[in-house]
Order: sequence, then C-alpha cells, then structure tokens
Amino acid sequence: MSTFNRNTLVKVLEILDSSHAEEALAAAKLASAMVREAGLTWDQVIDAAVLPRPASAPSLPPAPQPRAVSAGPFGYRRERDLSPHEQFFMVLLSPRTPADIKRKLRNWEARVLDGEITPQESQDLQFMYQSFVVG
Repeated sequence: MSTFNRNTLVKVLEILDSSHAEEALAAAKLASAMVREAGLTWDQVIDAAVLPRPASAPSLPPAPQPRAVSAGPFGYRRERDLSPHEQFFMVLLSPRTPADIKRKLRNWEARVLDGEITPQESQDLQFMYQSFVVG
C-alpha cells in the first residue's frame, strides 16, 4: 500500500479540466491508480473530503505522523522508485514537458499501460522524468 497524499490527488484532478482530452484522461487514470494503490475507494476519498461530519459524531484519532521522506514531484511522497507507468503520466502531465515530447509519449501510452515498453524506451522515459518532472 502506497502513501496517499490528498494534495497530490487534488493537483492531478485539477488537470481534468484540461482542454486536451488526452491530458484529462491521463489525469483520470493517474488519480484512479493513486486511490487504488492507497487501498481506498473513491467513496472513502470523497466522503472524507466533501461530506461534513455531524456534530455528534466522535472525532477520529489523529492521523499518524508520516515518516521523514523526501517529497517527489507534485508533492508526491514516495518511499520507492516510480514505475514506468507512473513516470509516464508524471511526464505527460508536467507543464514543463514540451509539446513534441507529449506527442511522442501519446504513441507509447498503450504499450506503457500494458508493460510492453522496451528497455531503451524505459531508459528514455526515466531520462524525461528526471528532466521534465524532477528537474
């Protein structure tokens, strides 16, 4: 189970308003993966964020303090290296990624999602991630 960061999810969801359908779809897929990997359901995420707590409801215990882990791109807290799938979406969604690189990546999307990229493409993706996301 990965660490869930609500602020990162909000930033990803804000991209759903993009005028580019591919970016909006990529954001939706990334948000869904973030929720699933955190072991949560959308109902739990929305319930905690939107619905007010009744005054008589007992308060929840304080959330455990996170370990000191360096923050990744978009404030994404990570304790592991990102998968090519995660790197792909971070590069695609990064405002620093040039348009020609985004066009190139759109041709890779099906193979990345199916885990069928070549070792060279994986290295290229890692380089793009370091260049345009981590920077």
